[in-house]
Amino acid sequence: EEPFKDKYALPGGFLRPDESLETAACRELEEETGLTEISLLGLGNYSSPNRDPRGWIISCAYLALTNANTYTLSTSPDSDASEAKWFSLSYSVSNDTITLENGSEKLVIDGSSTAEGLAFDHGQIIYDAYKKLQDEVVNHHLIFKLLPEFFTISELQVPYELITNRHEASANFRRKLSAIIEETDRYSESNSAHRSSKLFKRRDLQ
Repeated sequence: EEPFKDKYALPGGFLRPDESLETAACRELEEETGLTEISLLGLGNYSSPNRDPRGWIISCAYLALTNANTYTLSTSPDSDASEAKWFSLSYSVSNDTITLENGSEKLVIDGSSTAEGLAFDHGQIIYDAYKKLQDEVVNHHLIFKLLPEFFTISELQVPYELITNRHEASANFRRKLSAIIEETDRYSESNSAHRSSKLFKRRDLQ
């Protein structure tokens, strides 16, 4: 709908009188994407007077963590969104640029500026969300919310490096995280082509 008809936007909408912010975020996400089994992480508030041409509207943004591989996106007929799509995200350290891609479609967020093709200040929100996700993974061990209880080093390292944009040898990676992971006596399931791998779990640091 106007004022950004046919532009891409993050899922969102207006708070109802009987809702908390978290309840509204979950409802809007389900209506516009079909996602239900999520974990919410607070991102921040956006209140610039000029962020919405309709008037001064404050947005409370969240990160929603889920297993993308288990979902086919769907949009409710009652939603103001015409459809929902997954976009892959890549980050360039050299020019501080985020690139979102879906097939031939590409959206580039230059630093923290609003990207052409995105509604409102959603380029800024995506940029902030990516930086928040990096910080949570590096400094607050959020990565373990994306993993099963038992995991291989590879299953830990692949998403960690995708999110943080840091790459290193497996032995160095294991050594770096040795204070927060521990080896178990379990092994991953193997098939005839691959040897099973040792499973690890997060340490109980309490």
